[in-house]
Amino acid sequence: MKLYCSHNSPYARKVRVVLAELGIACEPILTDVNHLPPDYARANPNLRIPCLLDGERTLFESNVIVDYLLGRGSAPAGPPPPLARTMTRPSHDLEERLVLATIDTLLDSGLNLFVLSRDGIRPEQSGTLRRELRRMQAELDWLETRVTPQGFVPGVFSIQDLNLTIALLWLDFRQPLPWRGQGRPRLEALVERYRERPSLLATQPVP
Repeated sequence: MKLYCSHNSPYARKVRVVLAELGIACEPILTDVNHLPPDYARANPNLRIPCLLDGERTLFESNVIVDYLLGRGSAPAGPPPPLARTMTRPSHDLEERLVLATIDTLLDSGLNLFVLSRDGIRPEQSGTLRRELRRMQAELDWLETRVTPQGFVPGVFSIQDLNLTIALLWLDFRQPLPWRGQGRPRLEALVERYRERPSLLATQPVP
């Protein structure tokens, strides 16, 4: 098994954390999205990372890969609470998929802000970026109402917990907008609950 990834991609980090949690061996192929291998589009037409190669099977998009890895049947290798064994609970499937979709949109908007800021484009210069900021604030407020002191699913390290913790830590790392100290104590508590988990420590971004 091989994984196209980078040290600083939050999308790839989700997959790297799940691999660590399940104790699955996987060879990382460090990849710069600005200098992709010539034939990369044949593996991943979205031209993003991560991309997983498992024998003759090729998978891309982080949550698709996570779902695949959860189905491999490996026993969780991480500390308590254990990693959830499914993306969602059947009894809460729609609600939990909405949470995952919202977190991915939050990350997508944050990445747009970060990348364009490196090109010298600021929100005050762009109506599109101002909408991205408003969207992110609305998403953070909505997620604050959904998470509990025990995370999204009591008794397990849920995939929603995983996705949101990594997204919020990425916001801390790249700082496309301030989210702490904004009246979202449950989001702050979630990050503090999981940031020292071994799989998170082992996959920290590189400054």
